[in-house]
Amino acid sequence: MRVGIAAVVLTLGLAITLIACGGEPEAADPTSPSGSANVATVVTAIKGADGTSATAGGYTLGDVSLPTEAGTPGKVSFTITKDAGDQGHSPVTDYIEEQTKDLHLYVVRDDLEVFRHLHPTQGEPGEWSGDLTLPAGGTYRVVVEFAARTPDGKGEQAMLGTTAKVAGASEVDVPGSDDGTVIAALEETPKPGIDQEIGVLISDPAGKPVNLGTYLGVYAHVTAFSRETGEVIHLHPLGGPENGEDGTRLGIHVKPPKAGDYVFFVQVRVDGMIHTLRLPVTV
Repeated sequence: MRVGIAAVVLTLGLAITLIACGGEPEAADPTSPSGSANVATVVTAIKGADGTSATAGGYTLGDVSLPTEAGTPGKVSFTITKDAGDQGHSPVTDYIEEQTKDLHLYVVRDDLEVFRHLHPTQGEPGEWSGDLTLPAGGTYRVVVEFAARTPDGKGEQAMLGTTAKVAGASEVDVPGSDDGTVIAALEETPKPGIDQEIGVLISDPAGKPVNLGTYLGVYAHVTAFSRETGEVIHLHPLGGPENGEDGTRLGIHVKPPKAGDYVFFVQVRVDGMIHTLRLPVTV
């Protein structure tokens, strides 16, 4: 299985990668003249677009709005624009699909105790919105991840972020690495600044392997956030799950940019249900 855009860029330190999504290698298309697999798109990572700034590489995340009150169903909305020079900013409308979606949205409270991973829809050109209910008030970081198609048919990958406040009581039930049905754990602590593969173990409360399905085309969706900087690391597993005595193992590539405190959010589908597990890690 191939890693996604941000996984390659942020964990392997590469400036250019190829994007082709899915949980397993794609088979050759028998209807194509050559019978070869679909050609991947070259995507270039934008330097500094790690979710800590609303603007990078000419792209801007703007007009961010969250529900005004915690506990009340509401909307999240925002715009994505590109600097067009003398013509001002133009809406970004052409995206390269990554992990089955044009855009991934993360809404995370600044203490990393609330996490939402959403897939809003694009209405008017460059304008995105989606349903959202937040369980508690506070300052939230709104991070978008996308790859915009460039005129030459290639792509530019970015993670842009900004903050917004939501009214309401701040108390919240903080999710853990064990939700009573599924448990997630790291085999070892990642080392800062080093490209490495570590194992994520998924098990039931008895420590046994689980029936792991795919979510967004892969066997797990893993996103890490730095407590100190807010930097985002989007990771993907390598290969398929392996069942063992300690549970179901998935290998992931990871390269934390620096030492510090992180929170890993692991999302997996077990027996048809999506589970989100929270793992604080000090590297």
